[in-house]
Amino acid sequence: MKPKNLCPAFIRSALLFILVLSFHGLLFGQNKDGELILPDSFDHRYIFITNVEITGNEKTLDRIIIRELDFHVGDSLATFILKQQLFAGRNNKRIYLNDTTIEVTKRLKYSRENLINTDLFLSVTLILEQIHDKFYKLKIDVKERWYFWVFPVVTIDAPNINEWLDEPDKDQLNKGVFAAHTNLWGRGHSLWTVAYGGSSQRFGLGYSIPWIGKGEKVGFKTAAIYSSDAVVEYGSYDNERMMLFDKNSVNSFAFGSEFSIRPNLYNYSHVKLVMVYKSISDSLFQLNPTFLPDSAQSVINADLYIDYLYDSRNNKSYPLKGQYLKGFVNKKGLGIISYDVDYFFYGIDFHFYQTISKKFYVAEMVKAVTSSSGDVAYHYMQNLTSKEDFLRGYDHYALRGESMLYFRGNVKYELVKPTIKRPKWAKPESKFLNIQYALYLNLFSDVGYVKNSTVSDNPDDINYNPLNNKSLYSWGLGLDLVSYYNLVIRFEYAFTSEGTHGLFFGLKAPI
Repeated sequence: MKPKNLCPAFIRSALLFILVLSFHGLLFGQNKDGELILPDSFDHRYIFITNVEITGNEKTLDRIIIRELDFHVGDSLATFILKQQLFAGRNNKRIYLNDTTIEVTKRLKYSRENLINTDLFLSVTLILEQIHDKFYKLKIDVKERWYFWVFPVVTIDAPNINEWLDEPDKDQLNKGVFAAHTNLWGRGHSLWTVAYGGSSQRFGLGYSIPWIGKGEKVGFKTAAIYSSDAVVEYGSYDNERMMLFDKNSVNSFAFGSEFSIRPNLYNYSHVKLVMVYKSISDSLFQLNPTFLPDSAQSVINADLYIDYLYDSRNNKSYPLKGQYLKGFVNKKGLGIISYDVDYFFYGIDFHFYQTISKKFYVAEMVKAVTSSSGDVAYHYMQNLTSKEDFLRGYDHYALRGESMLYFRGNVKYELVKPTIKRPKWAKPESKFLNIQYALYLNLFSDVGYVKNSTVSDNPDDINYNPLNNKSLYSWGLGLDLVSYYNLVIRFEYAFTSEGTHGLFFGLKAPI
């Protein structure tokens, strides 16, 4: 199999785009995305933060901000280093061991990170001021994001963007509109709708409530989505995708609800129940009669997903410090409305982020998913070339099976620190003219394995896929652009264990 690279015109445009952003400061004034301001020294070993003053929140309610603080108002906080001690934050949210930072600094730093991770604010500044003796006031100044969005949507009928960029075809573009409000009533409620058409179609509507109830420890989401897909991967040979390009190849309707449980600021659990109807065309059925379970052309089922996770990342869209540790189970088919689908998947998803020095960072992740059954229909197999699960450099391969295990690792160097820039003539309160970005250079290495009990070692067999049941690895160099409203753009040159190499493009943080 030959490597596939991005088209030269796209590469030139992308590099020019990065160059323009890198020198954007020549034309724009600069300010930070917020900071933590503390007194130079403290007169007491313990202080009490007895008052909180919030400014800048034109829409967001005060209590939505206060609930993200890493302490209760009125708590005593140490102003010295607690060496060789193990202690926890409010409600046992974070654990610090052998730390060299005073407690008050660490609690306020994490409070600021919690507020940034709500995705409600462009910037957050915390200022600690003395009122009298050991009593202090915390000033919180926020700059709110723009919460109401209506903008065009363009999707591609291709396995992934790198496949499409290899041979761009405007007829494979679907166009539509997306609209959302992400902070209804100042409570962080979200309402969204999406509609697009072309060779494929999708219509969806959803609503989410971040936290409800007296203790605000439970959240709720619900959504309904109809989709009709014209491009379907129905099989693979020699780990190359076999594709069907035909309208209405797969039609589906899904309606689901999710409850989120947050016993404290850094621990979460999600319980999601989804009802799904799915049907495939005659053409797809003839190409792969086992695309759906039991050689069916349509299925209807209820799915249950449950997870529990610990999340202490400093920034959820592009973390540099912290941990993300999740265990999950996913039962597809509950036997409530039918027995069409009956699969049970379970696994772990662990991410670790560390700071090596002022500009160097390390990130690693490992994910394992397995099935209780080796007989999984093609549509429900794990996919190691999807948007969430991937090995860098393997975008052009088909890697599917009932189980998968992979590791991704990065060493990052900060080329341009996180910055907000705006034109010098723009008003400080402007939300749209603030341009956020940072640049990181990455050295990366990935390892993965996909188990598929149905593949064959015989090249004459239609199920011949030699990269399954085999350890795969890749390495390379990448550049990450972290920009406006959590946008992450990746450019990576990857080498694989199969001897292929090329330049690839991605639209989310690699880890």
